[in-house]
Amino acid sequence: MDSNVAIIEFKSISRGMLVTDEILKASQVRLLLATALCPGKYLTIVGGDVAAVEKSVSVAEQLGGRHVYSSYVVSGIGDEIMDAISGKYVPEINDSIAIIESQNMANIINAADISIDSAKVDIVELRLGKGCGVNSFYIITGKLEAVKEAAANAAEFLSENGSLLAYKIIANPQRDLLRWLQPSKCAC
Repeated sequence: MDSNVAIIEFKSISRGMLVTDEILKASQVRLLLATALCPGKYLTIVGGDVAAVEKSVSVAEQLGGRHVYSSYVVSGIGDEIMDAISGKYVPEINDSIAIIESQNMANIINAADISIDSAKVDIVELRLGKGCGVNSFYIITGKLEAVKEAAANAAEFLSENGSLLAYKIIANPQRDLLRWLQPSKCAC
């Protein structure tokens, strides 16, 4: 799997599709995800070597102009994050959970990678705001201290980038809540 990715979020679906096509023509990258989002946004994730993904962002910013909502290069992204984006999840909840929310998809993906890299936690779900409104979120699980550390590091990153909506930690969640934490069948 690609460990270097460019995450580009467009304010326009048509511009996003056009620019994504140009990115693929101009850079030696692999398209990992390209999808319309709510409300009227488009998300592109490409992977490859660092120079190629950086060129993708450059092409996006040049051709997308004011239609680029956010863009970010994440180097060394964990396979867990890409698995979470594609809908795979950890089936069991450990001791505690944290829920981290943002409206900026590039930043929420990077924050999830920061969580995984900074403490021994697992991603339960990473939901990008497509079809279900504008908020994106992810849920991590692990021992309470690890969850606190991972969530705090992610929240710090999101705050510094002006995109933290909220984060909450739940120690020893009740079993009735846990049965509802399985990723829904929603296409969002």
